[in-house]
Amino acid sequence: MSTDQYTVDWDTFAPDHDHDHDHGYDPDFDFDFDAGFGPATGAGPAQVQAPDVNHLAHATPAERTRLIDTYVRQELGRVLGMAPHTIDTTGRPMNSLGVGSINGLELQARMEAALGVDVNLQSLLRANSAAELIDCLAGQLGSQDSPHKHRAHPAAAPLA
Repeated sequence: MSTDQYTVDWDTFAPDHDHDHDHGYDPDFDFDFDAGFGPATGAGPAQVQAPDVNHLAHATPAERTRLIDTYVRQELGRVLGMAPHTIDTTGRPMNSLGVGSINGLELQARMEAALGVDVNLQSLLRANSAAELIDCLAGQLGSQDSPHKHRAHPAAAPLA
């Protein structure tokens, strides 16, 4: 294998550029990476209000699902930089929504911390829709007689 080396005369390729003072960065650039990129509106990261776990445990199944739906939409909106009401929770798989391994890890950690449940990352990433995740979470957070409640790792089961 041979390698060729060439000397580039930058003054020929970019004669109007001041190469002696180009450091490749802007010293005045200031970005709060901890704040994230947030929605396109420039308003910063969306605020997410997790539902009260005690309220969820005593809510009717329909109310519990509605509250979890709202919460999951807010989390997805925050991670994806989208308005929560625009997220398709029924017609698109999670990866099609834009949920990958990195923001999937963020979603997993945030949901586990907020709701006190185990969220299996592979199940989250492979879900056929956000509605599957919502149904599984709603089942885990239901009353003590919920079939999802008594599993060792409820979210590790298929999200059906």
